[in-house]
Formats: sequence, structure tokens, C-alpha cells
Amino acid sequence: MQNIEIELPRGANLSKVEKTIDATLAGVGLQVPLRGTLKKFPGCTHWHAKNPGRSGTLELTLWPQQRRAWITIQSGRAAEWITEKLPEIQDALSRHLAA
Repeated sequence: MQNIEIELPRGANLSKVEKTIDATLAGVGLQVPLRGTLKKFPGCTHWHAKNPGRSGTLELTLWPQQRRAWITIQSGRAAEWITEKLPEIQDALSRHLAA
């Protein structure tokens, strides 16, 4: 498993961060078949992003109480498209969160 931190700007509006993650995933052509929460991180929003027609799942988590967000790549859910799209996702999130 690999966790990649998403740097949140100081004072970022976390509801806007949530919308930014939704928009970024859609903008790079990913679908979100699951959007929920994780018991381990109470109050978080957790996304499962998929590339239509391909195996693999990219996970993102926003935990407002800790002002933390990260991308997770589970070993059993890894796929080539994740490695290909990851820089695009990270770049888009950085740009949109800085604005």
C-alpha cells in the first residue's frame, strides 16, 4: 500500500477541497462508484475512483478534523492507469487548491 499526501493550503475551505477533488477526478476522466466514509477516520470523505472499462481502484481520503488529505494505492487494486494518471491528478489538485 502506498499513501501520497495532498498538501492542503493553510486556511483552505475544506468543503471547497471536497468539491475540488470531485471535479479533479471527473476532469481526468475517472468515475467515482463509491463515495463514503471510513470508520478508521471519523468524519472523513473517502472516494474510490475507477477508470471506466479497466481494472484498478485509486482511493482518496479527506479528513477535515485533521486537515489532511491523501491518495492511497492498495497493492491488490493497483493498475497501470493509476501510475499514468497520478501526476495529472496531483498537478490538477495542486493548481486548484492553490487558487
